[in-house]
Amino acid sequence: MAIFDDVVVNAKSAAAVVSKKAGTLFDLSKLRISLASLRSELSKQYSALGEAVFNNEPEEEIEAIKTAIAEVKQNIEDVEKILDASRNTVICSACGQKLPKSAQYCSTCGTQIPREVSTCKACGAELPADAKFCALCGVAVEASEPETAE
Repeated sequence: MAIFDDVVVNAKSAAAVVSKKAGTLFDLSKLRISLASLRSELSKQYSALGEAVFNNEPEEEIEAIKTAIAEVKQNIEDVEKILDASRNTVICSACGQKLPKSAQYCSTCGTQIPREVSTCKACGAELPADAKFCALCGVAVEASEPETAE
């Protein structure tokens, strides 16, 4: 079970890095190293799963490995999203294709790419992505909630 403890610690530390993304400047090289480490951990977990199944381990142990795999995969996805944002790309939710941030539709499957827009809580004005204050009423953007435009 030491493998599971290591996985949980690694997954939690990666999740902590990802959760601090708001308001923090990330060193991209550290994120790439973290991503490589997470991918290596995922490979180890798949190997552990195969070994557990082959050895007819109890279902609880197999489920624990599956849970660890899901956590690592989620952490990989979160780190990849941060890296993609730094590269000015978006990922199509339907097919996974990487597209330029300016894309309106996916060039592979034709799915419309949803855009996040902020709306001022005080006056309802649409706010640019980099706005810190509403241009109409002066309310701080932090007081506004993002909405998904389709």
